[in-house]
Amino acid sequence: MQEKEVVSGKLDELKAEYAKTKHNKATNKHLGILRAKIAALTKQMTAKRGKKGIGFAVKKTGDATVALVGFPNAGKSSLLTSITNAESKVAAYAFTTLEAVPGMLSYGGAQIQVIDLPGLIEGAHIGKGGGAQIASMIRVTDLLLFVVDIARPENVYTLIDELDELGIKVNRQRPEIKIEEKRGGGLLIEANGRKVPETHVIRSILNEFDIFNAVVIFKQDATEDDLVDVLSENTMYIRGMIALNKIDTANPAQATKVSNELSSRTGMEVVAISVSAETNLELLKERIFRNLKLMKIYLKPKDGQPDFSKPMILQSGSTVQALAKSLHTKIADNLKYALVNGKSVRFENQRVSPEHRLQDGDVVTLIYTKA
Repeated sequence: MQEKEVVSGKLDELKAEYAKTKHNKATNKHLGILRAKIAALTKQMTAKRGKKGIGFAVKKTGDATVALVGFPNAGKSSLLTSITNAESKVAAYAFTTLEAVPGMLSYGGAQIQVIDLPGLIEGAHIGKGGGAQIASMIRVTDLLLFVVDIARPENVYTLIDELDELGIKVNRQRPEIKIEEKRGGGLLIEANGRKVPETHVIRSILNEFDIFNAVVIFKQDATEDDLVDVLSENTMYIRGMIALNKIDTANPAQATKVSNELSSRTGMEVVAISVSAETNLELLKERIFRNLKLMKIYLKPKDGQPDFSKPMILQSGSTVQALAKSLHTKIADNLKYALVNGKSVRFENQRVSPEHRLQDGDVVTLIYTKA
């Protein structure tokens, strides 16, 4: 039997054991070590086959990309058709979308690519319903939009759990854990009174990743899962929001109650919509733009007027250098400084360095040496 088949078989065994183990305080340590074993083997298999993997053939384009995630028949395809120029196959039965379907949403001067992914199902993390392929597409997006039927709001928690098992953490920050490998000396843990796993558990997890000598610095309270996530390397942290669909089938009080509960439990913004009744679709577009944390920057020629009809779309907090690079690498390479009007400066036509951070609505004149 080839090494790949042995590793794959072992991985399946570990996933099966993980799936059948009950999650509670008594099993936390065991589950943490199981996750470490699974993550280490997954990392090993990924390294052997390279970074190509298997995914959906959708070319990333536009100023940002949003993935529609949901169970089959949640209304993703209808939503895509309603807010973009795409024509996604729609029918009143499950498993309608069999491939990733892209569309383009134009909003606030931005071109936002929206991708309708095949519906995730329970068990996606162990390969059911093409879960790995769906995860590969999610990894190149900037925002997840969970589309949830108001009749089944609990589905969002299953979706979050499935993505978590696939190494995609929604609305969470990367744990502040620093691991410094060294040649000898064993394991040294610096926690400074923070709540962290027991030393023998930390050692077991590190050993699964072939780390036997290291300084582990915890800058926050952390669990076994947090440590595994840091070691896994392929763990992704992504922003998310929820579109609570089909609110026309419920009364307003119920829609408000469900929205508030989802927001409270997930920490995500919830927009209550109805695709069929065209309710709150413009609001959803505005909130998508806001959650993507995009900003509009206007260019002004040195001896001309700014063009307010064609803003440059950048991530919030981008620098003048990033603006120049988005125009052309030669401009960025030869950039000297910029003249800025707007929220990010105190004075009119203020001269700033390439490292200056811009704000939404700034008007910028780039000063660079022409080749």
